[in-house]
Amino acid sequence: MTAVDGTEGSRAPQRKQWKRRFLEWFAIHVFGGLILPLVIRSWRVEFDLPPHLKQLRDGHKVILAFWHNRQIGLIRVADELRPVKVLISRHGDGEIIARIVARFGIGSVRGSSTRGGKAAVRKLVSASRQSHLAITPDGPVGPRYHAKQGVALVAALTGLPVTWISWSTDRAWRFKSWDRFILPKPFARIRYRVGGTVEIDRNAGAEEIEAGRLEIESRLNTLTATLDREMGLED
Repeated sequence: MTAVDGTEGSRAPQRKQWKRRFLEWFAIHVFGGLILPLVIRSWRVEFDLPPHLKQLRDGHKVILAFWHNRQIGLIRVADELRPVKVLISRHGDGEIIARIVARFGIGSVRGSSTRGGKAAVRKLVSASRQSHLAITPDGPVGPRYHAKQGVALVAALTGLPVTWISWSTDRAWRFKSWDRFILPKPFARIRYRVGGTVEIDRNAGAEEIEAGRLEIESRLNTLTATLDREMGLED
């Protein structure tokens, strides 16, 4: 009979934990702190704020809606509109994202439609008094390019207009995630475009909120598809 040594098996979870911690440290401090800033500075950006957004610099607030796979682009938008707080999920990767965007002066509210949603909505309503809000309507788990009701609900509760914004690029890495996350390569050309606004009355009922959700989803999809065609970005 051969004795089974359980020591190796007991070390496996520890190695997995160490690997996870190393990857988190690398993502936050090496990628987010060193690599990403250099990559962003190399991008050739075409970005013009339309007149109705330029007025926001004078104190008017807005909710920025953009798809989950293009959230990296918020960093450039935040250079134009500050302060901004973005809704980030409580999932494991959310902490990494929150700490990376904080390096670029972007605040965060933690929560999502699947975890901590009610608390997140309350925090967003409170944050809207001092900063712009940024929401990925299809986050944190999709389906991709399908807006959930949260963005329209927050618009109704805060009274803030929702502005849809998107971008595309001529060369990028595409991740094998549910959202097909896009990371523009160094020296990529990036074209931003800001749409109009959707306003939802504070006293809106369920039908009006749903109509607002559908309009945000449709407008954002149309804008994104147009930019992808112009830049030649394949899905």
